[in-house]
Amino acid sequence: MRILQLAPQFPFPSDDGGKIGISNIYYQFLKQGYEVEMICTSRFPIDNEQINKYKKEGNINIVLLDSRNTKLRVLKYFLMNKSMYIEKQYRSNLMQVIESLVDMSTIDIIHADHSNMAKLAIQLSKKYDKPIGLRLHNIEYLIWERFYRGLSKFSPKKLFIGQQFHLLKKLELKFISDSDVAFAITKQDQSLIKKLLPNSNIEVASAGVDVDLWRPDFNCSREPNSLVIATNFNWFHNVNAVRWFLDRVLPKLREIYPNVQLKIIGKNPPSDFNKYISVGAKNIGYLDDVKPYFNQSKVYIAPLFVGGGIRIKILEAMAMGLPVIATDISAEGIEANNEQGLIRANSEEEYFNQIKILFDNEDLRIELGKKARDFILANHTWKSNVAIIINSYSKLVSSKKNKA
Repeated sequence: MRILQLAPQFPFPSDDGGKIGISNIYYQFLKQGYEVEMICTSRFPIDNEQINKYKKEGNINIVLLDSRNTKLRVLKYFLMNKSMYIEKQYRSNLMQVIESLVDMSTIDIIHADHSNMAKLAIQLSKKYDKPIGLRLHNIEYLIWERFYRGLSKFSPKKLFIGQQFHLLKKLELKFISDSDVAFAITKQDQSLIKKLLPNSNIEVASAGVDVDLWRPDFNCSREPNSLVIATNFNWFHNVNAVRWFLDRVLPKLREIYPNVQLKIIGKNPPSDFNKYISVGAKNIGYLDDVKPYFNQSKVYIAPLFVGGGIRIKILEAMAMGLPVIATDISAEGIEANNEQGLIRANSEEEYFNQIKILFDNEDLRIELGKKARDFILANHTWKSNVAIIINSYSKLVSSKKNKA
């Protein structure tokens, strides 16, 4: 089986949740014995040295496309009454570009990562009579809807965001319906789609962790009263989440634990994070490898209030033996409970109390960290979840060949 994988970004190095998902699916396709042609859009040229470093036994092609959310683009799609999330990732000449890069006669199935790749994938599917699978890393319209619901009625953003979530919902549901199979990342997402599209073919293939790579050192010396978060600050909801914790929770912890420290790891953190040094924040910035910092810390936090899908960084933290304290939104789609190392907290009081419990009870913290890793081993490995995708694709391709 030869797979054409369409992705909205060059997923290497895999330093945020979106890239981690795409890259691990690509590598698992290869590891499980299939040929892969990846086409990914990129704002910048990617040199051959970078491509060759990551492509392994597959092939990666880059299509230059600037998909930034500029003010002009916002105005354009608002006036045209079109979905910016979908249309900014699409150009009318993309079909011709792909045809010049890939011999479509050799492709058995088209795999689209994210719904903003679905429009292109469906056009290719119709032209070349190839089955298509759509990987829903999130149900995107839900993120826009939650953002919209959280805006004040006086917010100047509300009209645009409301328009966009309605447009995106309509398109996303159509793309799922037009795909031969779609893969939700959580059972909740699958149930929602089944409710809206009863005849859709939608399976659950969750996010995962490379558990051989993400191994904890339970014997290492961890810094006392230490917290850690790793995220991508290019997404402003992540910025707001950390800023909420810095304003509302960390100062209270500092009053009881004068040595408390929150390590903030991630790409492009805002400069104002540095003003929280006095209450224990350490703005580290981007790291190629966060694992040593996870091994030094005692608790991982995930205080997100707008989002969707699964937070892969939570899965990685749990795989590293860290108990995680997360909001319901952050923990969405991960079916671990408090006793399995994923502790829910949705207010500053809850966050403060749960962190205090773990800081004051080392044996409990270690036990929950070990149970967190056990949960990941049982439920969230890339190998097992991508095998679900491959099994569906094999059936589709076999059915296609039998009909021919």
